[in-house]
Amino acid sequence: MSFTALARRGLEVGTGAALTLSALGVPAGWPFIGRMYVHQYDPQSFFDGAETWLKVHDDATATRLNVQALVAEVAETSWRSEDGRAFQRRMDAYLADLRGIEIRAVVTALTLYTVGAALAAFILFQFLVAAAMAAVAAWVLLAAVTPLSLAGARVLATQCLLKLYEGYRATESLLDALLHGCAAALTATVAVDVGAEAARGDRGGLNDLAAATFAQGPMLIWGTANRVERDLTAHGLGGRFPGEGLWKGSRAGSPLPPGLPQLAGAKAVNDISTGTQTVTDRYVPEQATDGSYTFPWE
Repeated sequence: MSFTALARRGLEVGTGAALTLSALGVPAGWPFIGRMYVHQYDPQSFFDGAETWLKVHDDATATRLNVQALVAEVAETSWRSEDGRAFQRRMDAYLADLRGIEIRAVVTALTLYTVGAALAAFILFQFLVAAAMAAVAAWVLLAAVTPLSLAGARVLATQCLLKLYEGYRATESLLDALLHGCAAALTATVAVDVGAEAARGDRGGLNDLAAATFAQGPMLIWGTANRVERDLTAHGLGGRFPGEGLWKGSRAGSPLPPGLPQLAGAKAVNDISTGTQTVTDRYVPEQATDGSYTFPWE
C-alpha cells in the first residue's frame, strides 16, 4: 500500500471512529478529522524529485570534469597571452558555476528526501492515531450494554481522546517546524548563490530568479487558492469557526451555522475519492514546454 493510500485509509478509519463516538455521545473525535483531511500527502513525489536532482548533480559533475580536462590540455600549450588569461578566467568562472549547481543539487535532493521521509512518518503516525480512535470507539460501543457503564466509558473516552489530540497536535507542530526549516534551507541555498554573484557584479542570476518567479506566478496564485480551499474545508469539518491562525476571528471556537459542516463533509468525500480539490483543481494553470505557466490573458 502506498503512503497516499495509507493517508486516505487513515482518514476513513478516523472518520468512521468519530461518527461512531459521536453517535455514542462522545464528540471529542471530530477535531481529528479536519486535521487528518489536511494531511493527505504523496511522499513518493518528493522521493522522485530528489532522484531527479541527484541526476542533475551527476550530469553537472561529469560536465565539470570534462571541461577541466579540456582546459588543462589548453594550458599545456603555454597559451600565455592576454587572450589566454581571459580564457582561463572565463573557464574558472564557468567551473565555479558548475560546482555551485552540484552543491545546490545535493542540498535540494537531501531536503526533498527529508521532507518525503517526514511526511511518510507522519502519515504512518496519523494512521496509528486513527486506529487508536477506532479502538476507543469499539470500547465505548461494548460499554453501551448498560447505561451506567456507558456513562463512565464516555468520560474516560473523552479524556483519552483529548490527550491523544494533544499529542497529535504536538507532532503536527514538529512536522510544521521541520517543513519550514527545509523551505528555509532551499531558500538560503539560492539566496547565497545569487547574492554571491550579485556581489561580484553579475546580476544574471538575480535576473534569472526574478524571471523564473514571474513565470511561475500563475501556479503560485493557484497554489495559494488551493490551500485556502483546503483549509476552509478542514475548518468546516471541525464544525467550528477557526480558533487560531490566519482565519481566527471574533467568533473563534463558536459552532458553524447548521448545514456548513455537512456541506464540508460532502466536499471532503469528493476531494478524497477523486484526489483533487473540488473547486480550484478545475482551474490548474497550463504549463508550457519551457516549464512556465500561462496567465489567463495569454
